[in-house]
Amino acid sequence: MAYENLTLVVAGVFAIIGALYGLKQSKCSQRHLPPSPKGSLPLVGHAFVLPVGEEHLTYAKWSKDLNSDIISLQALGQTIIILSSVRSATELLEARSAIYSDRPQLRVISDHDLLDWSYNTASLPYGSRWKKQRRITHEILKSSADDQHFARMEGETRAMIKRMLQGSSDPEKEIRRNVAAQIMATVYGYTVKSADDYFVRSVQTAVKHFSIAALPANFLVNFVPWLKYIPEWVPGTGWKRLIKEWRIQRDAMVQEPFDWTKSQISSGTAEPSMVETHLLNIANNPTLDLADEEDHLKWAASTLFAGASDTTVSSTLSFMIAMIMYPEVQAKAQREVDSVVGDGRLPNIKDRDRMPYVRNIVREALRWQPVFPLGFPHASTEDDVYKGYFIPKGSIVMFNTWAMTRDQSVYISPETFNPDRFLDASVPDAPAFGFGRRICPGASFAEASLFITFASMLMAFNIKPGRDPVTGEDKIPEAKVTTHTLVRWVKASALA
Repeated sequence: MAYENLTLVVAGVFAIIGALYGLKQSKCSQRHLPPSPKGSLPLVGHAFVLPVGEEHLTYAKWSKDLNSDIISLQALGQTIIILSSVRSATELLEARSAIYSDRPQLRVISDHDLLDWSYNTASLPYGSRWKKQRRITHEILKSSADDQHFARMEGETRAMIKRMLQGSSDPEKEIRRNVAAQIMATVYGYTVKSADDYFVRSVQTAVKHFSIAALPANFLVNFVPWLKYIPEWVPGTGWKRLIKEWRIQRDAMVQEPFDWTKSQISSGTAEPSMVETHLLNIANNPTLDLADEEDHLKWAASTLFAGASDTTVSSTLSFMIAMIMYPEVQAKAQREVDSVVGDGRLPNIKDRDRMPYVRNIVREALRWQPVFPLGFPHASTEDDVYKGYFIPKGSIVMFNTWAMTRDQSVYISPETFNPDRFLDASVPDAPAFGFGRRICPGASFAEASLFITFASMLMAFNIKPGRDPVTGEDKIPEAKVTTHTLVRWVKASALA
């Protein structure tokens, strides 16, 4: 996906950063970086061979070709490190988390004049603001792990099942509505009334664009910062107008649900929610700076909303595709659900401990089609040496989750959807939620939501492929995915 015209900047790149890049390269060459693929050019490094689309596959191939679970790239002076094994990711991002817990400040995301997701908890640099928003996140997630919030999850899922049984023809749309409704009710106390709800569309649009912007190679300004100063009337700068549109959408997603909850509190009509609870707590503490606390809460809440929505939808679509491709897995899971629940009700969170096979389906769905195939990039805050390789301060460090889930020494027949692989206690969960201090804090919330959704759908339906309207034949699904984004989407065309 080309958002920028490289021809506009090649000459400037050679002229302006050449000397600086050469100096940096000479220093790095004295201490060996991890192995690199072919294609590096003077001055620009690997800038012209960075993969565009299905990056995780290219990085996995390079790692295999170089016989190394850690490889490096250079792009216009920026060092990029790719980790392709759980061991290397654990040894760096967890064991050395003191220097690998930062985030790369991608220009397009962090610059206040561009998209400016700089206060999003997931993309904040490691520091005091991140620690405060992370603390708020843990507090509000802790409050969500109670019967009231689980009941909301279950209620929204029952409503989705009912709509589907009544003939809704778009399962993906219903899944999106269900996930958004669970999150909006839990985080903001807001009831989603339709699949076309304004807040639902707002978050879907904003998160889609954030996922595109979060991959460094999608915008050249991440590597050539002065591009932001080129006027919009110059040919090839359409990306700047695009970013302006995306920023308006980002503003709406972050601010408007938060303001809605505040207005409900003021009128005395607010439903219990994470935001409502926290706002009332800080309002009763005269020692706090209310405006500052609200700003941190607003961003922490919107990060939860954004992070949980698309990822949970993607995993649910993967589950449905898997049930079609592996009917024997579906049948076995249905027998377990029937034996536990019986007739007259849908599953609830209290059934989870009695449904080990369905729990393993959740684990396998997260492994089989990882939502974040390249994780969320980390950054190094100090020079480091690992396995004899030099990792410069300021390196972008990415972990190839997809490659880790395809490690045949860990997961036998990794392309096969097989929940029974987890009967072996030595088989670990896939690193679907990241590593170290930046691991996703909403993992338990997501897993609970997925369990309730999967178990309820298995109870209510036989999940089958859609039919071709012309031939009348079943549309055999494939686990095809979208590209160019941080979040990996399984296409759901075979479900309709």
